[in-house]
Amino acid sequence: MAATYGQTVHRVRGRAFPAGQSRSHPAELRLDGSAAAVVLDDGSTLAGCDRTALKVEPRLGATPRRLVLPDGTLFETEDHDAVDAAFGRSGWSVVHAAERFHPRLVLVVAAVVAAAWALWRFGLDLIAAAAVAMTPAPAVDAIDIGTLQTIDLSIAEPSTLDAEARASSEAIFARLLGSLDPEVRAAHDFRLEFRDLPGLGPNAVALPGGTVILTDELVTLFPDPDVQAGVLAHEIGHIVEQHGLHQLYRSLGIAVLVALLAGDTVPLIEDIVLEGNVLLSLTFSRRSEAEADTFGVDLAQRAGYDPAGLIRFFDYIEDTFGDAPSWLSSHPASGERSEAIRRQIGQ
Repeated sequence: MAATYGQTVHRVRGRAFPAGQSRSHPAELRLDGSAAAVVLDDGSTLAGCDRTALKVEPRLGATPRRLVLPDGTLFETEDHDAVDAAFGRSGWSVVHAAERFHPRLVLVVAAVVAAAWALWRFGLDLIAAAAVAMTPAPAVDAIDIGTLQTIDLSIAEPSTLDAEARASSEAIFARLLGSLDPEVRAAHDFRLEFRDLPGLGPNAVALPGGTVILTDELVTLFPDPDVQAGVLAHEIGHIVEQHGLHQLYRSLGIAVLVALLAGDTVPLIEDIVLEGNVLLSLTFSRRSEAEADTFGVDLAQRAGYDPAGLIRFFDYIEDTFGDAPSWLSSHPASGERSEAIRRQIGQ
């Protein structure tokens, strides 16, 4: 109902609090033309004033609306519609109406969910790729150092390999690096580390900056240079293709990536360096593993090693552990990888 002074009397039911008192009284606020009065149920007028002097507080959710007279008398009411009819819809009333549930909110929520899914499905890889490109080499080296320290403090024991076994693996690693393009080799600080990691079994780990960790168990079980070359070349492939950094940035989430692209990289790098276990908890995707397999087979072959060495490694893993040991749970099945390599080398 529109309010027209002098023609319409608005009555709003509620309760009144006399000035300086906390006790309420059932009452009615009457708005007649330019006059406002609080009338108790017994018909007596508690207080009155000019309509323009009445202070109408904004609506706050479902809480009672408060109207204050100049003498301090307080009138409260839950009849928000009557107040809006008497004084017109304020900006706060419009906001409150917009906050109320409406079927269109379902569409809004659905649109937000769809946008988030599209960003995760299509945009996150692009953002991660941009973040990788913007990460300076010293920061990547720091990630390697921090992660290696975490490994040494938490799960690793010093290597017990003899000097001859270490030298043989180091020679294989150097030969593989010598077969890389010079520009690719210069872009990474490649180095080989040996650790006793019983929980990982015969395994190798590639860190983003160029560090490759060989477990004692792998060197002991596979003295065959062709097998070691295939495994090492696979890990070099992870480094060259920057799978570790890419997966790290994806896992850190959209908010951190946005902060990185905005230039606030120092806290991010500090967290990564100080919490190297973040990197250790990551697993490469099946796509990344397949790419590293392809890269590793090609590199081993260029270096003069039998590319079927990696097949023998995967066959051993499948026969000994099955297709899903804990440290390969996100990897493609070993049998599938062996078949893919056979197709690649034409066997």
